[in-house]
Amino acid sequence: MKRTSIKDIAQAVGVSAATVSIVLTGKAKNGRVSKEMVEKIKVVAKEMNYQPNRLARSLQSGQSQTIGLLIADILNPFFANLAFHIQEEMRKAGYAVIIMNTDEDSQQMEEMIELMQCRQVDGFIIVPAESGEQSIQQLVDHYVPLVLIDRYYPNVQTSNVLIDNFDASYQATQYLIQQGCRNIALFIYDTRLPHMEGRVNGYMEAMKENKLYDDHFIKKISYKNITEDICKELQSVAEKKELIDGIVFGTNTIAVIALKQLFKLKVKVPEDVRVVCFDKSEVFDFLPVPIPYIQQPIQSMARMASRLLLEQLEDTESRNGSTYRLPAELIS
Repeated sequence: MKRTSIKDIAQAVGVSAATVSIVLTGKAKNGRVSKEMVEKIKVVAKEMNYQPNRLARSLQSGQSQTIGLLIADILNPFFANLAFHIQEEMRKAGYAVIIMNTDEDSQQMEEMIELMQCRQVDGFIIVPAESGEQSIQQLVDHYVPLVLIDRYYPNVQTSNVLIDNFDASYQATQYLIQQGCRNIALFIYDTRLPHMEGRVNGYMEAMKENKLYDDHFIKKISYKNITEDICKELQSVAEKKELIDGIVFGTNTIAVIALKQLFKLKVKVPEDVRVVCFDKSEVFDFLPVPIPYIQQPIQSMARMASRLLLEQLEDTESRNGSTYRLPAELIS
């Protein structure tokens, strides 16, 4: 089937191709084309199923109307939902989104950034991996529109959208303490990224305030060996080698794997061990007991990150390097 062109629409409406081009590229606001004609051209373009040639437009304008979105773990519902909302926000602004998964690997992140730059994306929203500062700094040095989301690098000046991880983890730990728990463990990724450090610090503050802190209860989990590490730690709980009566799970993925293992080991939740985690999972709906969780404002994070990126795309001077921390809510 022949692709509908601007000339085809011009012939159907009875105007010049230049007039159609002005309308379909959003440049009719200066009043050179009447409102009635603008509406007529748009209606005919829709009826003729006109699809703009993005390649030709990008060559002409120097912009591809495409952004790159790099997320850390596509299997984690948090990141999947985040990607969905970012795509929706950018679509409203007329941008396509290329989504790629780094698998929490800085080398993959670097390669994907290079690949997207070859595709001439106009900017990036990135969930950065540990030890990826150099790749991000290069984008900053070349004035590439960029927003980091969920986590950031303190020594790289970027616009960042996060939650208040310290307060969220503090809330989660205090909740277990209020439920009567005294030996509370934290299962957290073994990483230097600030968002996880914030969750560790929030947990520590709550435990120290209540004179319950013991660094032995902080369980560092390897992202690459997540299942093995969790199973090893929970085996001690099941065998009563450790008197743990509460657990804060630092991520959704850790929580799902750990809960499956707890049920497998016949450890009763919440009778034997009370738990609270970051983010809800659909898995929770099939469990026999409700699971308290920290609800991150995913849609608000996506909206804020998209707005900041759009501001940079429209004005290269708008990169102020500000960090926005949004509140999270404990759902019990």
